[in-house]
Amino acid sequence: MRAPAALALALLAAPSLAHAQAGELATAAGKALTVEQAAGLLAANPQIDADSAVVRTLAERWADYTLLATAYAEDSALAMVDVDRLIQTQRDQLALAQLFERSVRVDTVFGEARLAQAWTEQGSGVQVHARHILLLVPQGATAAQRDSLRRQAESLRAQAAAGADFADLARRFSKDPTSAERGGDLGFFGRGQMVPAFEEAAFALRAGQISPVVESSFGYHVIKVEERREQPLGAEKEQFRQFLVQRAQQEAARRFVDSLGTASRVTVDPTAPAQFRELARTPSAPLAGAAAARPLVTFAGGQLTAGEVKALIADAPAEALGQMATAPDSMIREFLADHAKEKVLLAEAARRGVQPTAADVQRLRDQARQAIAQAVTLSGVGARRAPRGAAGKAVIEPLVLGLLREAVSGQRQLPPLGVLGSQLRARFGATVNVAATPAVLARVRALRAARPAPSAAPPAAPAPRN
Repeated sequence: MRAPAALALALLAAPSLAHAQAGELATAAGKALTVEQAAGLLAANPQIDADSAVVRTLAERWADYTLLATAYAEDSALAMVDVDRLIQTQRDQLALAQLFERSVRVDTVFGEARLAQAWTEQGSGVQVHARHILLLVPQGATAAQRDSLRRQAESLRAQAAAGADFADLARRFSKDPTSAERGGDLGFFGRGQMVPAFEEAAFALRAGQISPVVESSFGYHVIKVEERREQPLGAEKEQFRQFLVQRAQQEAARRFVDSLGTASRVTVDPTAPAQFRELARTPSAPLAGAAAARPLVTFAGGQLTAGEVKALIADAPAEALGQMATAPDSMIREFLADHAKEKVLLAEAARRGVQPTAADVQRLRDQARQAIAQAVTLSGVGARRAPRGAAGKAVIEPLVLGLLREAVSGQRQLPPLGVLGSQLRARFGATVNVAATPAVLARVRALRAARPAPSAAPPAAPAPRN
């Protein structure tokens, strides 16, 4: 399994029965995207493999740019936007970078002998040829379903260890679409090409050995190493040296973070993964008072609350929802612990008086304002300023539908607005009715089926004769 994209969150709004009855997929600032409109947009491009994730992304983009157009109609300078909130993450990162620079010391000298040893032990100096059997964990799998799949993986592992043909087992049971038909064969690969848990297990095996059951973000694996081979260190020497330097710096930073986390006794609540998934499924559901203050992670001097996690979810793009929905509890716990450790680090930076300079903060503010202006210009929202209030509805709705039509056809880029979108949602209001997704998909299929098939090409003209 090749390494997946970094872990991310998704933005969805709670289903609304009233919207479903009205045939609305989404609403924003008093405007609506109907099931019929959404289906028409997606059906227009048959190259789009419409699924629930595509429908959600379409709804989110519609809401983002409807809100942006509404805000622009009220004030073309968008003075309502809290720029300091937009740059908070960058300010925090600057503070952490300065903290690491002052606190983390690492040996980055790699002589020839040390370099050669690292190439053999950690780099592509050693490659393995492996097969695997993958049992995928389905989206939203229950604990019972996970246990059942793990027991099946343990059974397959026992059969392979007892002498059963591993390739035959992979062809029959593996759910990896790229390798199952080849008997689970992944070919040769070096370090850094697989997800960490898979890589660690594979490189720990000698030729002919079979791994214990390995859990990754994809599911459960059983791995067999067929061969190991060594590659000489040649033209890649300097590139590998730089890789080692960067990794040494990252590992030193991780040790520093972990030491503070250990000292602060960062503890993830056992129920946190389930609560996290619930927040991700219904991020627009009200959360206040005791519910928002409920700690998901605790540490000395503080906590990471459900309300703070909800804010993280609200500011994140929708595209990675599937990854989060299928992520094992261990990955969610790690994600939450890392965010808690970040709070610990920021508290440590504040204690030491480490913070960005006023000039750095002003530079970030200027960049944020430029990014907002660029979003208005490049999206097309600023091409025609709508009247304020109810009169603007007749302008904004067709304007945004036109932008989406161009985006679906590949003529325009409409990136997610992230924290800016979250601010606009808080000001003007927006929902996505996920319960309407099946209706959109059914209508897309109907519209595409109703279109006449492309006419056959005329017969080719006969080739000229000499």
